[in-house]
Amino acid sequence: MSKSVSLHWLSRFALCCALPLTAVSTSSLAADQALADAADAAFKAADFDANGKVSWEEFRNRVVNVFGHIDTNADGRIAGQEHPAAVDAKGNTVQPGNVTVESFTSAVADAFKAADKDGDGELSAEEWSGKKS
Repeated sequence: MSKSVSLHWLSRFALCCALPLTAVSTSSLAADQALADAADAAFKAADFDANGKVSWEEFRNRVVNVFGHIDTNADGRIAGQEHPAAVDAKGNTVQPGNVTVESFTSAVADAFKAADKDGDGELSAEEWSGKKS
């Protein structure tokens, strides 16, 4: 699996971890609001201790839980038909290779660190959603 395909797929997977499946209207404003509402709900669900921040451990636990749901044959890998639909940066359908929970968690850790703008080891609601405070 190429690095650009894997990172694109991982970003989509992380989005799936962060956002519940939501029906989105064709209206741009409605779609933006639906995504904002879904991100808010996902943040609250991930914030297990309800302290207003999502720690790496809370996020990792959520990611591993979702990984387990996608790994339908419980072999510790997401492979073949277990992969969510994915496209590359040009919009072409891709089929990523086997992804282990360890490699996925490592890639998601990098994304978590990048999102943690203040470097405190936790994501605020603003960092989670990508909004500036």
